[in-house]
Amino acid sequence: MRAPSGLHVLFVLDTWGLIGGTERHAAVVVPELLARGHRVTVLCREARDGAGHEHLSVVERPALAGAGMERGARRELAATLRALGIDVVFHSALRNVDAAEELLEIAPVVRYVHDHTLFCPGLNKYREDGALCHEPMGRVCIERYFLREGCTSFKKASFDGPAKALAHYASKERELAVARRSHTVLTNSRYMRAELLQVGFVPERTAVLYLFTRSNSAAQPSGTLSAETERFLASSTAPLLFTPARLTLPDKGVDYLITALAAVRRPFRAVVAGAGPAEPWLRSKAVADGVAEHLHFTGWLASAGIERLYERAAAVVCPSVWSEPFGLVGLEAMAHAKPVVAFAVGGIPEWCLDGENGFLVARQDTVAMAGAIDRLLGDTELRTRLGARGRELLGERFPPARHVDGLEAALHAAAGR
Repeated sequence: MRAPSGLHVLFVLDTWGLIGGTERHAAVVVPELLARGHRVTVLCREARDGAGHEHLSVVERPALAGAGMERGARRELAATLRALGIDVVFHSALRNVDAAEELLEIAPVVRYVHDHTLFCPGLNKYREDGALCHEPMGRVCIERYFLREGCTSFKKASFDGPAKALAHYASKERELAVARRSHTVLTNSRYMRAELLQVGFVPERTAVLYLFTRSNSAAQPSGTLSAETERFLASSTAPLLFTPARLTLPDKGVDYLITALAAVRRPFRAVVAGAGPAEPWLRSKAVADGVAEHLHFTGWLASAGIERLYERAAAVVCPSVWSEPFGLVGLEAMAHAKPVVAFAVGGIPEWCLDGENGFLVARQDTVAMAGAIDRLLGDTELRTRLGARGRELLGERFPPARHVDGLEAALHAAAGR
């Protein structure tokens, strides 16, 4: 029997299992809701083996892939969910617009917006010419598609003719309209809230709920690394720079990291943990720029391996050049008392305070990034001081209880409790 104040929460996301930031958020929030006496049912497209949490049920529907559902699958999903007696829906990440619309009929919806995909037909607010987009979705997107070079994922090369491009844009407009009907919309930074207000969300129902991390705690133990990675780490005693990043271009900026490393003057070792389609090109660039001997790519790593690298790092580098919505990497670095060097984009300046727990440099300024890295490499006391302040800031500004309290309050308000 659940506690009298407990809610039956439908937790909705694409994949139940550790992949990226959205799934890692779910992995820490769901146990907290269960511990507070709530009942949780997960709705997802795919549930991966080993996702855990035996005290919840998982509704897995492969039909949730894509932007829409066949009518029969939609009716079956609605019937299944109505039979569960849901009090409130927490929509974390699911791009199926038909399913999102159906959820509004099941129970009040609290939506968490993690990134730009809800309100950008190009998905990441990044123009094809390498500039950031600061304009709301609308006519400018169509004009840029037809009259200029477009955006990284909304350009002529991405679609088989203008009809499909316009259909994609119309789907994004519908997705946005459905999201606006949510009872409450939460997001992870002031930067992201401003973006949501630009596309018509109601200020009184749109709030910032900062993320948190369980990194460097008993809830997230460290693990072992591959023999290849251990050999690289043992090959030098130079300070270690660590970058966990998806290997995609242009957003995550690992190419800019490599350029910056080539300009670093002090001895270093650097490890990039992550996988993605850009890995072969990035490896080639590292060779061409003369840093391959000092740079190691681990491939995809589970959280336990990433924890081990945080422990051994002297500093963390976050080279994202897109408008990073928040950047959970920063909180993980702070949990390990490691200073951070990052480009000042998106929500990153909300946790990286220049000169206090790390260094912010202008976007794409690899010379300034190299200078900040050199400064940290050459001053152990500075690294220690900035790292310690980061650990303090984490406790002051991003405690786990504050996030879960805020989410729980939003769920109760939506459910009318």
